[in-house]
Amino acid sequence: MPMLPRSRPKRPWFPWVRAGITLAVIGGAGWGLMELGTRYLGLQKLIIEQVSVSGCRGERQAEIQKLAEELALGKPLFWVDAEELRSRIEAKRWVRGLQIRKDPPDRLSLVVEERRPVLWLVRPNGVFLVSDDGILLDRVSPANLNPIPVVVEPESQTDQGLARLVSAARILREKQLGFYERITELRWSPRGPVAYIEGLSAPIFLSRQDVTKNVPNFQGLFVDHLSQRPDLARLRYVDLRWDDEVAVGEPEEAAAAPKTPH
Repeated sequence: MPMLPRSRPKRPWFPWVRAGITLAVIGGAGWGLMELGTRYLGLQKLIIEQVSVSGCRGERQAEIQKLAEELALGKPLFWVDAEELRSRIEAKRWVRGLQIRKDPPDRLSLVVEERRPVLWLVRPNGVFLVSDDGILLDRVSPANLNPIPVVVEPESQTDQGLARLVSAARILREKQLGFYERITELRWSPRGPVAYIEGLSAPIFLSRQDVTKNVPNFQGLFVDHLSQRPDLARLRYVDLRWDDEVAVGEPEEAAAAPKTPH
């Protein structure tokens, strides 16, 4: 009579069940130790009870504070969904970036990097801030009424023209802040960027390749000479595109050569 095999049938699901039971036991033991520690030894539960926000102020700070508290308060400090928090905050147009720091035992710290406006864009439906990386931000309001260059001319508001003006404004702010702060309007022309400053009605032609070219020379010339001229309002242009030279367009009557009698 043949003998029946004594080997048990294979159970491919058994290792997974054993792993699950092991994890449950370890999790339960950890939870139990945490409860004992917090109840009798005064240990913290590492639950988020505070959210601090820095890098922005006013309404923006309050907006981020409210959003972060809704998503994080009461959650485990090291298990909070930081990526969801980051995506929700960075979805706001004025936010360039976000740093999230977990400070045990119960604090979550957020450092917000704001986009900085470099231009005002004047359109029929309102005046908007444009950031230094070309993002259209909020409408201009009393809360953000900082005097920066304006782009009014429709021909300068094409995608290509506006992108070039944003780049020019960013470079001038970084390298020639004094001149940038005096600019009232920027335009884009076939010659390159054109600036208008307070106290001078003539256009200032800037270099397409190096927008800061001859700007220091112009600053000195304007303070020492041009601003003292009685015909300042009738100057036709100032051209900074020449090598180490500032060209000034004299008034029409002065530019015309006088005829000498025969």
